[in-house]
Amino acid sequence: MSKVIYNKMIDDDYFMLKTDTKVDKVYPGQFFMLRAWDLYPTLSRPISIYDVCEDGLVFLIESRGIGSKLLKNLKEGDEIKVFGPYGNHFEYENIREISLVAGGVGSAPFYYLSKCLKKANPDVKIDLYMGLRENQKLEKCFEDLGVNLIVKKGGFITDYVDFDKKLIYTCGPDIMMYKLKDLAEKNACKIYLSLDKRMGCGLGACLSCTCKTVNGNSRTCKDGPIYKGSDILE
Repeated sequence: MSKVIYNKMIDDDYFMLKTDTKVDKVYPGQFFMLRAWDLYPTLSRPISIYDVCEDGLVFLIESRGIGSKLLKNLKEGDEIKVFGPYGNHFEYENIREISLVAGGVGSAPFYYLSKCLKKANPDVKIDLYMGLRENQKLEKCFEDLGVNLIVKKGGFITDYVDFDKKLIYTCGPDIMMYKLKDLAEKNACKIYLSLDKRMGCGLGACLSCTCKTVNGNSRTCKDGPIYKGSDILE
């Protein structure tokens, strides 16, 4: 059982939750299953890792359902179950330049990823594109990274991506990622998608997060959540 270190609102839609959870190793792009209730809701909530600190883990969460709203109401010192990490991860070594394209809460895993990229590749060039709604203020959670931050509020962030960088990681709404996938392939870019499927167990047992790939059905929580774009069938 973990405890909440802090829980603070970012804007009307998002909050940042830090727990005192200690784990040996967390890779960028992995996720945890969070639970702060007994019987209902039945399922724990899969949440991407935003940052890893010496004294715990930080999660950037969108308040949109029963589970996330219960998490939003947690106070300092409250108990919370944090299971994980689960899933595969973004590669971050031997990278000279990269574009990270996020929609809304899909930006969450790119904070820790950017830190890992810069630590492993001191001269790496990172473009971080964020597509947000007009009332959202998520960009302030990324301003201290020292990356090239491009924020678009309203419209489509995919219209602003420069495809000169031939490696792209993306996370966000399916419609955004699949459009970006098509554009990346037309511009001879290698792209990886972090799929946001409904995950029930995090272990690949319930099959609720199955997606279709060129190699057949795949369990997003176990085999993913990160897939090479050319492997995904929409």
